[in-house]
Amino acid sequence: MTDRSNLNYFTHPAFLSFDSAKGVLTSRGGTRMLGISEDFLRGFVVACEYEAGDATRSILCSCGKFYGRKLATRCELELGAYAHIPLRDRPMAHFEALIVDLWNGLGMGHLSIDFSAGRFGLIPITLVNSPMQDIGPKGHVADDLLRGILEGFFMHFAGDELSCIQTGDVRLGSKDGTTFILAFPETTKRVTELAATKLSHSQIVAKLTG
Repeated sequence: MTDRSNLNYFTHPAFLSFDSAKGVLTSRGGTRMLGISEDFLRGFVVACEYEAGDATRSILCSCGKFYGRKLATRCELELGAYAHIPLRDRPMAHFEALIVDLWNGLGMGHLSIDFSAGRFGLIPITLVNSPMQDIGPKGHVADDLLRGILEGFFMHFAGDELSCIQTGDVRLGSKDGTTFILAFPETTKRVTELAATKLSHSQIVAKLTG
C-alpha cells in the first residue's frame, strides 16, 4: 500500500466478510462490525427527543465525539498492522486519501478536507451524502452526530483540542453543501462568531484565511 492507487483499504471488496454460521460481520483486520440502518438512526433520534427534549442535539454531538475517538484509534491500529507503517508516518496526501476512503467505506458520506488551511488554525470540511442528512431533531437542521464524529476523530490525531463548527447545510440551500470547520483553540471563537452571522462557508473561510 505504497501508492495512491492502493489507498482503498476501506472500500475494497475484501474489507468486510460475513460468517453466516456465527452471524458475525468483521473487517479484514478482524474488527467486529455492526451495520446500522437509517430507520435505526431515526428511531434513536426520536427516542432521544422523547427522553431528553432540547438536549438531544448535545447528546448526538457527544455520542459522535465518543465514537469518533474510538474510530480513529481503531483506524490507526488496523491500517498500521496492514501496511506495516504507522498512519502518522505517512505523507499527508496518503493520510487524507485513507480518511476519505474510511468515510466512504463505512457509509458516512464523502469527505473533502482542506488541510492547506491548517496554518490559519482551521481545517474546512465538506460532507456529501451524510447518513444523517435527513435525520435529526424536530425543527432543527444540522448534522450534530457527524459534527461530533469529525471533532472526536481529528482530535485524536491533532493531539490538541479541536472544535467542529457546522457552517452550512445542503438542506438549507447552501451552495457549498453540508460544511464544517475544524478549529483550533485560537480560532474557535472567531469561527463561531462568523458562523452565527449566516455567512456562507466559503465566505467564512475567505475571511479567516485572507
